[in-house]
Amino acid sequence: MDYREHLAQPLSKRFVDVLVMEVFSKPEDFPVVYRLIFDENIKVAWRAAWAVQKISEKHPEWFSEKIFLELTEICINTKHGGLHRGCLSILLNLPIPNSIPVEFINSCFEWMISPRFPIAVQALSMKLLYRICLIEPDFLPEFKAYLENASPDDYSPGFISTRKNILKLLNSKKLLKQDQKYI
Repeated sequence: MDYREHLAQPLSKRFVDVLVMEVFSKPEDFPVVYRLIFDENIKVAWRAAWAVQKISEKHPEWFSEKIFLELTEICINTKHGGLHRGCLSILLNLPIPNSIPVEFINSCFEWMISPRFPIAVQALSMKLLYRICLIEPDFLPEFKAYLENASPDDYSPGFISTRKNILKLLNSKKLLKQDQKYI
């Protein structure tokens, strides 16, 4: 399959699923699809991120720490909402490495709290920060303060719901292990 050509076409969930199933049957093609996230055609890039997100749900072991760090760079630098959301979604499916760029953590705080970002980016940032706090507990007080001080009147129902669920986890003192899904 010519993955780039496939992703350049108008896409639907079915087309992404076909591509993902192809990669599942030929794991050696995963690097080809992953590299398309960096394509100069932004439509190909964000569609590749969509496919790679689905791959990350089933095979997080295919992703190295280097890939994790590359995806954080894309998140920090992209102006495209779909690519931003897709890369954050991939990161949420991966184990958090021991070394996370401080710039990425700071950006997650900004993306989480700023109403100028789409709700999906805010919620994914919140979830990633929670997971980061599990391995970097020094961030917990700051993270909790951000969440507690966010006025529900300023945010969408999706933000409020994610915030409530994470605060419930933080206040229960039952922090989940890094690799467990919580929402």
